[in-house]
Amino acid sequence: MRELTATAGSSRCCSAFTRLMALAAVLVASTAMAQYPDRPIRGIVPFAPGGANDVMARVISPQITKLLGQPVIIDNRPGALGHIGIEATAKSKPDGYTILFSATASTVLPAMSKAMRYDPIKDIQPVAEIGQGPYVVVVNPKVPATNLRELIEYARKNPGKLNGGAGGAAGTRLAIELMKIQNNIQLEIIMYNGNGPTATALLKGEVDFATMDTSAFVGYLASGRIKAFAVAGEKRLPSLPDVPTTAEAGFPDFRAGAIFGVYVAAGTPAPIVQKLNETINAIIVIPEIVEQLRKLGSEPNPKSVEVFTQLIRREIQTWKDVVAKAKIPLDDP
Repeated sequence: MRELTATAGSSRCCSAFTRLMALAAVLVASTAMAQYPDRPIRGIVPFAPGGANDVMARVISPQITKLLGQPVIIDNRPGALGHIGIEATAKSKPDGYTILFSATASTVLPAMSKAMRYDPIKDIQPVAEIGQGPYVVVVNPKVPATNLRELIEYARKNPGKLNGGAGGAAGTRLAIELMKIQNNIQLEIIMYNGNGPTATALLKGEVDFATMDTSAFVGYLASGRIKAFAVAGEKRLPSLPDVPTTAEAGFPDFRAGAIFGVYVAAGTPAPIVQKLNETINAIIVIPEIVEQLRKLGSEPNPKSVEVFTQLIRREIQTWKDVVAKAKIPLDDP
């Protein structure tokens, strides 16, 4: 009987201790939330100054400073296709004082790399989406098609006859690979050193179509030298209001492009992650910020932490599947 009483008492003691520890954790998190941030924040950009990731970070970071009252110091950490900067974030102290500004690298690198010194799922916590720069399917007018469905049908009936241009980045190549896989079509992919050379090749008829962001080709649309068939994003672009989304064109599963976002190290207290999310969401609806983002080819898309996290996890898996099915050789980080 004494043993049973002792056991019951021990259980009550353990239960009380567990509740006490849970309460302590809540108090610690609440304190962190109340004080955060009380010193400068480091904003890692995994690429050199001047690129899209860097420009995006420098548009957003002054606004974070205004809202949170602490400076965001941009730290460019280029190298290894973006791995160095992302790894630095993954291995930083999970306290919200190191944030990562990253786009395609966060979703494509895990698919293209043999081995990584960080786990893109377990070590990185997505925080907030800044905006999406969806790729657009653009076509040389000589191709006998007037919309995306006709382009796919032509490719299906003429295996190997079409070729698509990819602008050097892995994301543009994987977008065409995804198109091939989803529609069971055969075509050649020709790689170029950037979107500019890809657009030039498209104008000259060296390639029949391309998937890329609007920056390199939008000036040629009015003259009809290039035709835009579909936007591979969630919604139409204000700069291309008459161009349907891929979903509207009948291909809802074909989504591709850059997703610009903010990330922190996994384990960062949830209240801090939430505060950063709310801050970014407030910034990207400011009219002048919206205008700047759209000039960069990015459409603001406020999302909750949960929705953004699900999106990034889904993107990582999508591109891993594409790389596997297309049998693309993996890179060493």
